[in-house]
Amino acid sequence: MKLKWIVIVALILIGASIFVFYPGKNTDIPLNLIGKWTTSEPRYQDRFFEITKETLTYGLGGDKIDVYLISSMKESLEGNNRLYTINYKNTDGLKFTQSFYYHPENGGSIQLKHQEHIEWHIMKDDVFKEQSETDQNKKAGQNETNS
Repeated sequence: MKLKWIVIVALILIGASIFVFYPGKNTDIPLNLIGKWTTSEPRYQDRFFEITKETLTYGLGGDKIDVYLISSMKESLEGNNRLYTINYKNTDGLKFTQSFYYHPENGGSIQLKHQEHIEWHIMKDDVFKEQSETDQNKKAGQNETNS
């Protein structure tokens, strides 16, 4: 009888941990937000952030990046502006939030809520693909030196 309850509790804990930590696909991310975003602001010359259906990646300069799993996204109106709030977490389960305004004019731009004076623009496909290939080659080179 005791063993039966131990098994039941163990299965409940395993099920709950899968539910909490499994990063299921998030299809609520609008297509116009998916891509790599950069700015011409000199302070952030070598920085970027990239939004996919499942992740939010921050380019921290050089080869440094931080990748987070998107938990959810909320869209709302703040005055005449479209406000998006992304909830995301790191591999340790720590939760974070990023809010930004999206403006669809001229190919689209993003202004982070805490930095409204800086505009981020999505990289065009050609430039993005070239940059992605360069990034992948750098990572492959790092993996070879780390092996």
